[in-house]
Amino acid sequence: MEINSFSAKGKRENNEDYILSRQLSPDCSLFLVADGMGGYSYGEIASSLACESIAVYLSTNYEKSEIRKLLSDSLNIANKNINEKRQKLAVKMGTTIAGALIERSKTYLFWVGDVRIYQFRNNEILFQSVDHSLISEMKKKGYVSAKEIERYGNIVTRSLSGIPMEEEPEIIELSLMPEDVLFLCTDGFWQNFNVPSIINLPVEDIQNQVNKQEEAMDDNYSFLRIIF
Repeated sequence: MEINSFSAKGKRENNEDYILSRQLSPDCSLFLVADGMGGYSYGEIASSLACESIAVYLSTNYEKSEIRKLLSDSLNIANKNINEKRQKLAVKMGTTIAGALIERSKTYLFWVGDVRIYQFRNNEILFQSVDHSLISEMKKKGYVSAKEIERYGNIVTRSLSGIPMEEEPEIIELSLMPEDVLFLCTDGFWQNFNVPSIINLPVEDIQNQVNKQEEAMDDNYSFLRIIF
């Protein structure tokens, strides 16, 4: 596998995104991208805490249970840890997150919120995660205007913010082939760049494109690319 990642703060004061890559066993790797929620306090703490909580739980419990249950439990543990931290600091705190657990030729994808996951094969999108957002819910019911997207575009309907999750996390299983590409990115990235047009570029070229637009970037923007 070839792994590339990039993260920058844009015009924001802090970078509240967090990227994690960790080997759980010789045959199993974990990749996470989290986006601390804007408008809340300590977003950078929420995103890093969520990623590290998931990684520690999976590292400790890998092979002790079925993968889907492990992933679901790890997300609940992360949510619990965020709740404890937000109570200690007496602030609102939350993050969206997406991840991939790759075990030999199988991949388990999971997400909460609007950090996106794409799977590409021969430059075609085979899979794209559906955002847990108000706009996604509105689109299911019909046409959404550009004005509505501008007004409601940043409202997520699911997150890890210390509140018990009412719905089971999205977890899907994919089979991967050589030269497939997985691309995980925060909304600050996919809202500003045409993801399909850059997935095969050298990481230096992607960074050059990003740098050209940096002055216009109002949000943190991050991606993690895995080429098989």
